Amino acid sequence: MKKKAEKNVKTAEDKKLRSQETGEDRLNWRYQDKQYNESFKKWRKQKQDSVGFYFVEKPDRLTYQDGVGFINDYPEAREAKTFRRVLNILGLVLLYRVTVDILFIYFFPPIMEKMGMNIYYSFFTGDRYGSRVLITFMDILQQILGRAVPAALLIKHLEIPASVMLPTKITNKPMFGFAFFAALFAAGVCSVLAYFYNGILGVFRIDAMPSYTVSADSDGIVCTVIVSVLAVPIVSEICTHGVILQLIRQFGDGTAIFVTSLIIAVSSYDIVSFPFVAATSFVAGYFVIRTGSVITGIIMRIITRAYLCTLCYISFYADPAYNAVLMRVFVFVTIMIGLIASVWFLCNKSDSFSMRIKPGYMSFGRKILEAATCIPVVIWFAMSFLVTALNIKFIH
Repeated sequence: MKKKAEKNVKTAEDKKLRSQETGEDRLNWRYQDKQYNESFKKWRKQKQDSVGFYFVEKPDRLTYQDGVGFINDYPEAREAKTFRRVLNILGLVLLYRVTVDILFIYFFPPIMEKMGMNIYYSFFTGDRYGSRVLITFMDILQQILGRAVPAALLIKHLEIPASVMLPTKITNKPMFGFAFFAALFAAGVCSVLAYFYNGILGVFRIDAMPSYTVSADSDGIVCTVIVSVLAVPIVSEICTHGVILQLIRQFGDGTAIFVTSLIIAVSSYDIVSFPFVAATSFVAGYFVIRTGSVITGIIMRIITRAYLCTLCYISFYADPAYNAVLMRVFVFVTIMIGLIASVWFLCNKSDSFSMRIKPGYMSFGRKILEAATCIPVVIWFAMSFLVTALNIKFIH
């Protein structure tokens, strides 16, 4: 009897230890390096930090709830409280971002034109004309003020370690090498699906032509490469799959990828490219988490941007008799290269591709409800929707 009692005590202690280890393990990210995990845990455990969700299950601490009895402390309540705080802060940041975009899109060009500068904005077409150097400068300044500045303030205000918000160490080299082909494959497939999506837009008489143009002269090509292919992807990825993704992933990797992709797509202010941007951003977010580095996202975004610019150059400047054929050939070749690489990778390195999504305590539906009732987020979404609506072009 005594041995049986000792065995029961030992079993209870083992269960207690396993439970505590499981709770503590929720603060470790298996696809990140040791420095990231240590910095992440240290940040989340800070008592003065109001947005670092920290909860470790301790079965020896019980609370009494009427009608239920003694229960473990509800981690969902703590997570919901922290999630609301993060949403409020993120909503304010996004509000600032859309305000900057509105100023640079609708207000600054007319003012600069009145001042005699060589720049003009057409409210009805959404196109900007004039000095390519001046337009490029405005685009870069818009990215810095609207993306980089709030991201830097977010890191400083929340006292988040740079190693957490901008992880750079690659922990999955096979997946990192495959990112180039995955970006091509995703862009190609999304282009094909966009063909059918554009058909749906055509039913509502919405013009499905790209909302941006490219220049054929040498200065225009250089500006396009600097801004659209390099500057915008780098700044955007640092702010989105860097700062925003890493801030939200404490509530689950799946939630972080979904929310970040939605933010990127909505911030494009383009109903035509919305599905393309959302899908390719979702793929890039998955690769960022699986490889442990935001560098992966930067490379994939650059490839996607280069892909779109190539399509635009073919569409606008190739011989009209052959541009449709050239575009189909380009998309087909892109998909085949990505497909062959994907099949090879999945056959030989499938263990490097799959990822177990770490869930949070809250249900996904509860998180969506919290976001839908967060005032700053709702205002940001409404303003973004308004800008998107103004950018819609109809076929006459």
